[in-house]
Amino acid sequence: MKKLALLGAMLCFHLAGVAQEKGDLTIVIKDKKKRTRGTANVMLFKTADGFPVDPQKAAYHAQIKNITESTFHTFKNIPYGKYAVAVFLDENKNGKVDRNLIGMPKEPVGAANMTRMGKPRFSKCQVELKGTEQEFTIKYMN
Repeated sequence: MKKLALLGAMLCFHLAGVAQEKGDLTIVIKDKKKRTRGTANVMLFKTADGFPVDPQKAAYHAQIKNITESTFHTFKNIPYGKYAVAVFLDENKNGKVDRNLIGMPKEPVGAANMTRMGKPRFSKCQVELKGTEQEFTIKYMN
């Protein structure tokens, strides 16, 4: 009986150790229009709640003030797993994505795995962190 309890405890510690693996995830934002005004917002979402434009509901969020045609941010020491990635360039620095009369973003936006305009789906925009260092590139769609 003691051996079984010891084996169970060892298995729990092993599984806890696996769940605690962490790495660095670098998100590179490419901008073919070379805009340098505003603040780039990079967000990692664990759930669809708030995706793709609510920084307050993101699991991880970063703001980049010095932007170039190839801006990046590295999220350090985050748990391995899947994250939906979204970015937007807050040109007027009001903290949100401004929209036109029909609801289309007026400011540059993008998400992982996006190849055309349209509302990004959470499941399609996920990337998986499964190594100590990984990098993903996102392009603004507008």
